[in-house]
This record gives sequence, C-alpha cells and structure tokens, in this order.
Amino acid sequence: MNKNIPADLREIAARPPVYRLLGVPEKVVGKHLNHVWKGLAGIPGADEPGIPVVVKYLPNTAQLDIELACGLASQVLKLPVPNPGLVIAEPEDLPGRPTGMKGGPVVLFGSLFQPQFMARHAGGGEIGEEYIWESVCSNDTGRIGAAWDELVANPDRHAQNLLFDGVKWWLFDHNLALEPVTKLYKAIASTSSQQDVVMYKARVNQLLTQLVTRRPENHGIEDEAAKFARHAQRLKMLAIEMGRWKLPAEGRVTTIIRMAAVIVDLIALRLEPLHLYLAQRLQKPSAENLWNE
Repeated sequence: MNKNIPADLREIAARPPVYRLLGVPEKVVGKHLNHVWKGLAGIPGADEPGIPVVVKYLPNTAQLDIELACGLASQVLKLPVPNPGLVIAEPEDLPGRPTGMKGGPVVLFGSLFQPQFMARHAGGGEIGEEYIWESVCSNDTGRIGAAWDELVANPDRHAQNLLFDGVKWWLFDHNLALEPVTKLYKAIASTSSQQDVVMYKARVNQLLTQLVTRRPENHGIEDEAAKFARHAQRLKMLAIEMGRWKLPAEGRVTTIIRMAAVIVDLIALRLEPLHLYLAQRLQKPSAENLWNE
C-alpha cells in the first residue's frame, strides 16, 4: 500500500471487504425488489466474532459491482451509508431463497446492520412516507443525500431506503445507480463507454426534489457537492489500491472487485461536472445562457 495514503483512507483500503456468512440468517420480509436476509458475517479464516449484516441477492452482476463501488466511495466521502462488503454464502443456508439460486457458493452484497426505528412509518402509506421525507429533509442527510444521488445518478431513493437508527439517518440501496454501467458492462473499459458513464444524468433525483420543495431557498445541496469535489484524488487513490488487493487469479469475487475499482474511478471523474448536473437539475441558468439572453 502507498505510504502516502491518509490514515482514514488506509483503513478503508487495507483489505478487500470480503466476508463469509456465519450460520443461517433470518429472511427479511418487506417490500423488497431483491431477496434480503439479516445475519452475522466474518472474515474468512479469522477467529473473530461475527458482525451483524444485512445481505441481499443481486442476480445482475453489474448491480453487485455498482453497489460495492458506491458503498466504498461513500466511505471515502464520509457519507451516512453503511459499510459495504461482499458476503459469500451457501444457498442452502438462505431461507426463502429464489428458486434459481442453486449450485455452489453465492456472492451477496452486504452492509453493516443498522436498526430501523421508523419501520412503521416506512410502511405507513402516504402519511408515513411524508413523515420520513420531512424528517430527512430537516436533517443534514437530506442535502448530503441529494448531492450524493446526483453524483452516482441514483433514481431509486424512496422512504423504504432511508433509515433512522435513533440517532442519525442512513442511505442505502444503490444497485440502480449509474445505469450505463449495466448497459455497457462488457465495453466499460473503452474510452467512449466511460465517457457515457461520466456524462450520464438520472431521469430523477427524488431526494433533491423533496428537499427543494421543502427548502427552496436554503437546501444547501450545491455546498455539499463542493465538499465532495475535494475528495476526487482520494477516490482515485482508492481505485488504485483496490487494484492492488491480493485476490485469487480468477473467480466471481475477483471479477466484482476489479469492476468496482473501475466504477470508483468513474465516480471520481463525475465529481468535476457534478456542479453542472446540479445546476441543470435545479434549473439554474448557465453563464452561456445568460450571455445569449
């Protein structure tokens, strides 16, 4: 590892975030697009207590890569996103697993478990959702999340993936972010494909819309984006260190991490035009348009 890496980044880049599921987890029932479980995970071969995690099965490999990349990038930016990881599990240990999940070990996306103190509001219809939106938009996580969702072009923010643990709000579920990665998966190494990812804008930014509606004059989204921009070099350093991780020569975990490193680098490249994307989203006139007028 590069000795010039800052201490906090060194901790993130110290080792591949790969874990093994310990025992049989509990199936999480709810309005999930993917199968989700709650259980314990540990570092393979390590004699340490398990850590509580929530894991989900993503049959689309590109979405698994995107989740891991977004999770790691969020740690560099110091965002309220649970620590991410890849969790290896045996299909027979997963109650209520999808019928198509067969064969050897499966790789799940895992995140550090956070208790949900507002679950009843998340499932409480329009009134419950309004309560959650209002609470988040009155909190620092509102503007942070709005800038973050624009950075990673995430259209999938809703009351069910905003979580309050009793102290702070958390953001999770990013597998639908950066949609061009999924479409251009095999060609992502090409310059034109990477340019498509950097220039892409999601059709909606739900958290931004909710925040601007409630706080049109003092939402602070652009200020948060400016803070993100200071971390571009740190994100690039993370991508480089991910490429240096000791991994098996081949295999699904290796493939996922290698692709996630590419995506982290692309997120870093998106930081430069982020203020332009936000200006367009906020419908602010550009200098060129003002001159033409």
